[in-house]
Amino acid sequence: METAILWHTGPLIDDDEVAQVHALAADAERTDGAAPLSEQPLLNLRTHSDDVVHLLTWRSGELAGYAQVDRRGDVASAELVVRPAHRRHGLGFHLLASAGDRAAAGSAGPDEGEEDGTSPAAGSAAASSATAGSATAGSGRPPLRVWAHGDLPAARALAARSGYVPVRELLVLERPLGGAAQHPLPVVPAGLRLRAFVPGQDDEAWVRANALAFASHPEQGRITVADLHDRVREDWFDPAGLLLLERDGSGELVGFVWTKIPVGQDDGAREGEIYVVGVVPDAQGEGLGGLLTGVGLAHLAGAGVTTAVLYVDGDNAPAVRTYERAGFTRREVHVQYAPE
Repeated sequence: METAILWHTGPLIDDDEVAQVHALAADAERTDGAAPLSEQPLLNLRTHSDDVVHLLTWRSGELAGYAQVDRRGDVASAELVVRPAHRRHGLGFHLLASAGDRAAAGSAGPDEGEEDGTSPAAGSAAASSATAGSATAGSGRPPLRVWAHGDLPAARALAARSGYVPVRELLVLERPLGGAAQHPLPVVPAGLRLRAFVPGQDDEAWVRANALAFASHPEQGRITVADLHDRVREDWFDPAGLLLLERDGSGELVGFVWTKIPVGQDDGAREGEIYVVGVVPDAQGEGLGGLLTGVGLAHLAGAGVTTAVLYVDGDNAPAVRTYERAGFTRREVHVQYAPE
């Protein structure tokens, strides 16, 4: 069966198309036990950028597969999902091949011979015999990197078939929480003060501090004020859960901890996330990462959260040690692949 993959740059066409992608991702998560699309691609569904590319394929009247390529960083990245009912027909392979083509194309617009960004992609069945990374590798751009959430066997098999190998691991850590009495707010050292984020007042200062703290991080370090505002508009955002650590007198922002509690959870078992912990370089080595982790856990416990989770790069040994000392253990791993 021929695989027709349509692509266009962001945002998605309308609310109906956004809903279809969310429904597809939810269907896959129910089967796989892992969400196939992370937070940033879901935010990107409404992003106005020629460097965010959406690839869609339909079967039997429903959205059967979706991939997204984000070309805004130094290295293009992608995530993809195939509906469980339409697997084992090569859709994942063709989506990955098309994603490689879109990454290689850069932001120059449609390829020669295509009328617009909604034309059938070059990665359709007739053109997908090459490995998915070949076009990217020959374009002068770094090869496309692709996230596989949950490190599932099917994702490993698709990567191997397409000539991709693991290049990065993102660990998901968790720990149980008792009540607020078991997680008191840590004592803040003299010369520092802790306060909640004020939207509209602290936006630019937080973005600057985040960029300093994550200067070498490929995703977190390039968050803009607009990206911050995207998250502030999410239903889970609570300014009381974004806590800033400042120096007395100067008001210099030296660190922060951001927590995230998804809405719509049962009262009996609630999960919350240590979303981001950041310390600026000038303040590193003062033990502030551990302090801020404790602050985040105290906030989550006080909000009735029973399990805390966080994400950390597997090769970030100092951060992993900090979180292990705070009682976190591994839950799962997400793997990023690149052409071999």
